[in-house]
Amino acid sequence: MTLRTLLHAELRKLLTLPSLRLTVLLTVAVALLLASLDAAQPVRYVQAGFLVLGVLATASEHQGGDQIRATLLAMPRRLPLYAAKVVALAAVTLPVAALVALHSTAHLTLTTLLAAAAGTLVRRTEAAVVLVLVVYYVGPLLRTTYTPDTTAVATGTLLALALAAYVFHRRDA
Repeated sequence: MTLRTLLHAELRKLLTLPSLRLTVLLTVAVALLLASLDAAQPVRYVQAGFLVLGVLATASEHQGGDQIRATLLAMPRRLPLYAAKVVALAAVTLPVAALVALHSTAHLTLTTLLAAAAGTLVRRTEAAVVLVLVVYYVGPLLRTTYTPDTTAVATGTLLALALAAYVFHRRDA
C-alpha cells in the first residue's frame, strides 16, 4: 500500500467520523461566539476543541479494539500508517485552525498533533482528553497572561509524536 493510498484512507476516515465533525463545528461555533463577544484571549478557550479533536482522531480507533485491528490488517506496516495518520490530521486541522484564529494556526495545529500523540499513547479517549485538558489549562492558570509559545509546543509535539510512533510500532493492538 502506497503512502498516498494510506493518506487518502486516513483522510476519508477523519472526514467521516461524526465525533470529529461535531468537534470541529462546536469549535468553530465557540470561536465565532467569542469573536462576537470580543472576548480576551479566545485562542486559550478555542484550543480545547483542538485538543479534543487530536485525541478523538487517534484514541477513538482503539475503543473496543475492532477498528484498529481492521486498520492494522489492511496496513500492517505501522510507522508509515502512523505517519499517514499524523499528516492527514494536520491536513484536516490546518484549514480549521486558519478559520478560527489565523494568527495561531501553527500553534493550534501543533496542539492538535500533540493531543493526537497523547491519544495514541493512552488509547482511552476519556483519559486522554482529561490528560491534555489538565496539562493545557492547569499550567497556564498559574500564570497571569497567556501567550502561546509555538517553539516549545513544536518541540514537545515532535518528541511526543516520536514517542507515540515508537509505542504504536511496538505495542499490540
